[in-house]
Amino acid sequence: MPAPARIGEYAGPEIWAYSAYWMSDAWRLYDLGAFRRILFFDLIAGNDGAIADRHGWPGQWEELRRRAAEARVPVDPVVSVIGKSAFSAIFASREARTRLAGEISAVARDSGGVHLDIEVFEPVRAEELIAFRAFLRDLRAALDVPPRKTLTAFVATASGLYGAEELRHLDAVVVQGYDVHWREGPSAGPVSALDAPSAAAWRPAAETLVRQGVPPARIVFSTPLYGYEWPTVSGEARAATRGSGAIVTFAPLPHSLLPDLRVSALARAAEHGLRREPGTRAPWYAFNDGSGWRQGWFDDAVSLAPRLDFVRAGGYRGVALFVLGYDGGLVLEAMQSRFREATAPAAASSPPATR
Repeated sequence: MPAPARIGEYAGPEIWAYSAYWMSDAWRLYDLGAFRRILFFDLIAGNDGAIADRHGWPGQWEELRRRAAEARVPVDPVVSVIGKSAFSAIFASREARTRLAGEISAVARDSGGVHLDIEVFEPVRAEELIAFRAFLRDLRAALDVPPRKTLTAFVATASGLYGAEELRHLDAVVVQGYDVHWREGPSAGPVSALDAPSAAAWRPAAETLVRQGVPPARIVFSTPLYGYEWPTVSGEARAATRGSGAIVTFAPLPHSLLPDLRVSALARAAEHGLRREPGTRAPWYAFNDGSGWRQGWFDDAVSLAPRLDFVRAGGYRGVALFVLGYDGGLVLEAMQSRFREATAPAAASSPPATR
């Protein structure tokens, strides 16, 4: 069920969404017409460049694809390379990277396009980086063969994998917009933020991409529908952590979907009281479970509002929700409403200037 390939002209902020295989049919909670693009997460590349695990794509997902096609929404598969060892194995081998390019091209031909998720955050060898960038150039050329297919990618601006030339090969960039405070980090705090001393904060991430020549209308901000709950040394906001955090979904979910994630931010906040940080407007909660303090941070409509205003006022392409179902369908309407408002608050930013 191929969908139209091109991203299209910018006509106001869009909402994209990642639909993860482990969430089964949670996509049914939503009016799919609310999304401009759906990214099926994920198909995983093996060390030999073959797509080793497709998680049922496309055969087991025909109903999703059919319903999305009826709503005129493209569904693009996400092809992932997970970790430095897989990256090195693939891009140190001409045979492996050629195989991967061929398999991605074949996957894209059955869809509107393809989305790359290269999850490598450690430095890679220079020759591997050169090979990756040549691979990306060749993949773009293959997808340009009529009928043209889109190529988008998740990009962590701190990783250094994508230079200015490589970014020009992408029809859109989904920039990492989370982990301002991360699971193994030294302190608790907002998972996402507009302004923070972090490459994952939305404004500095956008400024980095614009300096590299990416127009705002090709920048999408990944937006987590989850938070983290950390063991902390106290109940004070942003306290130092005593260990790694745990993922908490925004809304309660059936245990059959996520048997290892039994905690939701809404349930915790209802039980222990919702607090809100004045500057970021981020919601959080804290409690002592007898073994020590714990505090959880997440996003809701109030904390998202300044970032959505920034997206709209700056002419950015939009946001990409990760993942469908984690919010129980509760966040989407607030986001749509914010994007529909005619006038952004005075505090919202204009597009970052190149310099």
